[in-house]
Amino acid sequence: MADGGKVRKSGDAAGRPRARRAYLPAAERRKSIIAAAQEVFARANLKGARTRDIARAAAVNQATIFEHFASKEALFQEAVVQPLIDAMRGMHARREAYESASSPDDLAALAQASAARHVEDMVAIFPLFTAALFSDPDLGHGLYREHIAPLIRQRGDILAGLVRDGLDLDFVGLAIFGMTFAIALDHHFGGADGQADLSEAARQFTRMSTGGFARDRTGRMTQRSQAQD
Repeated sequence: MADGGKVRKSGDAAGRPRARRAYLPAAERRKSIIAAAQEVFARANLKGARTRDIARAAAVNQATIFEHFASKEALFQEAVVQPLIDAMRGMHARREAYESASSPDDLAALAQASAARHVEDMVAIFPLFTAALFSDPDLGHGLYREHIAPLIRQRGDILAGLVRDGLDLDFVGLAIFGMTFAIALDHHFGGADGQADLSEAARQFTRMSTGGFARDRTGRMTQRSQAQD
């Protein structure tokens, strides 16, 4: 509109030009929404997260979110649930890699590398994991029963032939998962000191999973018996 013969330029109250929203192709915009949603869902879970907060984090308006996703629940499925399932699948070491070891030292090196990768992956997905499992009881129950539990059992199956006799493979898979989850829990809430702590945790995890944690008392008992004789 004219104001004293001058045309007022669009801008804010101070006369500054309004910042234009950066244009992104639809696929890139969708990725940015998913990334923002992961951050918001990790902080506020499914019920607590608001689409306007996700829109603000993604630098879009709420209408744009619903152009890409039918609902907040659909966005949660794609931003949290599916990446979690994909990451869990990627955490499984191939059995052939272990069987290719030509010596105990080779096997130990493979186990160490695998443990380091599993620990790092679990730490990375921990916020998504807790958001997916504990945001909604029904959602968490279904996710665990239909997706997570089978993947945990598969981890035990991968180790068939490498596990000592008498150990249940399903329990072995559950125990391995539990240890990596506990490491991620401590790293997230316990103030762990970055990569160095994760490397040491992976080393300790490997020692415990391959050799157990109980002290070998058999040799000491034998020596004591021989001394008494």
